[in-house]
Amino acid sequence: MNDLIGVFDSGLGGLTVVYNIQRALPKNRVVYLGDTARLPYGTKSPETVNLFARQDTRFLLPFAPRLIVVACHTVSALALKNLKRDFLTSFVGMLEPGVRAALKETRHGRIGVIGTSATVKSGAYARELTRRNPRLKVFSQACPLFVPLVEEGFLSGPVTEQVIAQYLAPLKRKKVDTVILGCTHYPMLKREIGRFLGDGVALIDPSEAVVEDIRLNLAGQPGRPVRTTGAAGTRSGRKLQIYLTDLTPNFRRVAKAFLGKPILNLRKVGIDEN
Repeated sequence: MNDLIGVFDSGLGGLTVVYNIQRALPKNRVVYLGDTARLPYGTKSPETVNLFARQDTRFLLPFAPRLIVVACHTVSALALKNLKRDFLTSFVGMLEPGVRAALKETRHGRIGVIGTSATVKSGAYARELTRRNPRLKVFSQACPLFVPLVEEGFLSGPVTEQVIAQYLAPLKRKKVDTVILGCTHYPMLKREIGRFLGDGVALIDPSEAVVEDIRLNLAGQPGRPVRTTGAAGTRSGRKLQIYLTDLTPNFRRVAKAFLGKPILNLRKVGIDEN
């Protein structure tokens, strides 16, 4: 049976999802694509995000994954519906798991959503939350500097504290009791975000919640035979194969922080732009 899971993100943040997959589903192999050459997706137009999402999907298809996890919140918000329409492969996104977890946690119906500019502008989280519970009060806040902070290793310290305070002060004033971390980079700042917002605010990490969706999706579909395509790593016994479109100066350090261990089985690749 084919046990392979494909995962893609705009950069290295999706390795937080891989980390949780490997903890919960240790027998499954994972192929990860990080489009580090075109990071971030969160500042791109919806048309460009959809284009990149299709290209990332086409890269993973030769590996014949049982399903593809769209670990990018921006793609989940702007392009997941189109991917499900245009490709026969099963997809799991980040939005619904995060929404479900937030609905379970909120005590007073005041939920904050933080994410990239594109994710927040799309309004996808707010729409889905209020669709499920119209009485909710949802407050969204774009935090575009969080990704570069994480990429540069500023996970704590005065600079990080100042940026967090600048972005999250409005949510604190709104007295939110739950905040969705709507970008795969943001869990790396979870401790500092929690410190600023206070112990009474639940922080929702969709990269943890998505594992249950993956498990249910795999259980609900029969295994498919692996196509023999010649793609590197398709039939190897490796538990994790990582492909990046650019090897940035700090990628090993950042990837280790996300994955919890040094990265192995890494290749630099180009993306078919057709």
